[in-house]
This record gives sequence, C-alpha cells and structure tokens, in this order.
Amino acid sequence: MIDKIEFFAALKERSQRVMGIIHQERFLNNYPLEVLRKALFSYLSRPAKHLRPGILYFSCGALGGTEAKADYAAAAVEVFHNWTLVHDDLIDNDTKRRGLPTVHEEYRKEAVRAGYSSAEAVDFGRSIAILTGDLQQAFVVSLLLETAQCGVAMPVVMELLRNLTIAANELLRGEALDIIYSKRKITELTEAEIMEMLELKTGVLYEYAAVSGAAIGLNQEGQDDEKVRALGRFARRCGISFQLQDDLLGITGDEKVLGKPVGSDIREGKRTVIVSKAYEASSRAQRYLLDRVLGNPQAGENELLEAKGILIEKGLDYTKKLAENIVDQAIAELSKLPKSIYKEYLLAWAEYVIKRDF
Repeated sequence: MIDKIEFFAALKERSQRVMGIIHQERFLNNYPLEVLRKALFSYLSRPAKHLRPGILYFSCGALGGTEAKADYAAAAVEVFHNWTLVHDDLIDNDTKRRGLPTVHEEYRKEAVRAGYSSAEAVDFGRSIAILTGDLQQAFVVSLLLETAQCGVAMPVVMELLRNLTIAANELLRGEALDIIYSKRKITELTEAEIMEMLELKTGVLYEYAAVSGAAIGLNQEGQDDEKVRALGRFARRCGISFQLQDDLLGITGDEKVLGKPVGSDIREGKRTVIVSKAYEASSRAQRYLLDRVLGNPQAGENELLEAKGILIEKGLDYTKKLAENIVDQAIAELSKLPKSIYKEYLLAWAEYVIKRDF
C-alpha cells in the first residue's frame, strides 16, 4: 500500500498536467471579454487537490490505458467541477472559496469599486457568476471533443458526452433537493433521502470520472464491462463518504485550512446526516435550540457554538462510522481489478476520503 506522501505526489503530477491543458493560450483566447475570461479561470487558477481528474487518470491506468489519452477528459472533469462550485457558491451565498472571494463576491466588489450602488453591485456579481458557469459548461464539451485528437475512439468520445448529460442531470437534481430540503423540517426527512441527495450532489461526478477514465483505458464503450462498472460503483461510494466527511468538516474543521467559513452549513440550514442524527438523539431543549439556529443567518455566535456542540456530541460518531462503512463497501469493488500502482492510488484515495482534514 502506498503512503499519503506518494499518493499526493502522484496527484500533484497529474494536477500540473491538467492545469497546463486548461490554461493553453488557445483556450484563453476563446474568451476575448476580459471580465468573463478572468471569472472563468478564477477558481481554475487557485490551488486545489484536483481529485476528480486524478481518479479519471488512475481509473484509466487501472485498466491498462495510456494516461496521455485521458488528458483532455481529465481537464474537462475539473472544469465541470468548477462550474458546479461557482453556481453552488452563488446558491449558498458563500463569500469565500479556497480562501479567496467567490466569483459572485469578487465581481460584486469590483462593481462597488466601479461606482455601482450596493444593489447593482450584488446583481452584477451574481450575473457574472451565472454566465461564468454557463461558459464553463461549454468549455467542458469542447475539452471532451478534444479527446478524439488524443487517440480515443469516436464511440468512446460519444459515450463520454452522453454520460456527461446524465451526470449533469443527476447532479443538478441533487442540488435542487439540497435547496428544497433546507426548508423542510428535519423530522420530515429520512436518512435515506439525505443520503440520496449526497450521492447525487457528490457521488455522481466521481463516478463519471472513474467510468470515463476506465472507458478511455479500454478505448471502447464501457457500459457493459464489469470492471468499468465496478470502478464506477467504487468512485460513487467514495464520493458519498467524501461528502459525509465534508459535512463533518463544515462543523469541526479549521476555517484557515478549509478556505471557507466553518458553520455556514448551519446558518444555511443544510440537511445533513450529522444534523438528522443529532436532532433525533437530542433532548427537547436541544431540539428547541437547533430549530432556532438551523437555517437562521442571523443566529448569534454563542447560539452557533451551542448548536455545533450538540451536533458534534450527538451526530459526529455516527456519521464518521457511516462514512467508514461506505468506503469499506467501495474498496470491495476493487477486488475485481488486477494489481497495479493505479489500484494502489485508488485505495489510497479511499483512505484519504475519510481521514482528510481539508
């Protein structure tokens, strides 16, 4: 088993390749309007783990493929992920991403400096963020089409595009459920409903990355190949655990390490497993406090700290154990793959998913 240092070294190497592709001058020149070009590449220019491209590369190699054939698909997955972040930050009204202003906040500030009124500046920032995400979606499609120039068979390219539409549909359904659930009473939601929402929001794109990389590795359509499906199930389950850990870090993490506000999920009323389990196990007085704080952007710092304490005490251990069990199920799927360094990378990722602190 490779260690954490080896895993991140492998990830960094592939990250540099992906960033080199995305920032090619020919792509930069596709966006002559400076405000949109800067916004489109804003998150893509910030330090990031680039896990999804890594999973795509590792899945390609695990089935005997040449990684170079996966370069543009890996870049496409990263751009797709960044599109979801731009719009997610807008929906959640977050002001920070990776320690810097979110796109809508960045351009709100620019509008203020340009003399816009407060309301006009907010509208400008939001409009630029919407257009940025839309442009990134189109960029994704163009990058996937480029895979044909890397020796990927056209039927595989078409499958990548077809699967992308399915993944986008599922992911956006998960985002919609997240919004809808935040306004429902926590007692009206089952754990199964929350888990489905997490699977759609996060698991789906990891699955797409793995299945795409595997199909490129085989250089044939992968929908009927058991190893491809196993990799997809592995990545989807790890994605769920990744989101469970993300929800935990949203309460217990270090804001400086995470690069985004800790506790914002509580103020937004996010319906997570840790919230559901903690509410179920709380006393009447604790439930009263949670009802007052969850989804209340005006909640005071003391109330927020009390709510965090309840969630940690009543829901943390259960959520951590759930994430570990799902990762164990994911790892079992890799038994279908032959031994390789790429399989070791995938196993290291599964371990990282539930042990990370950022």
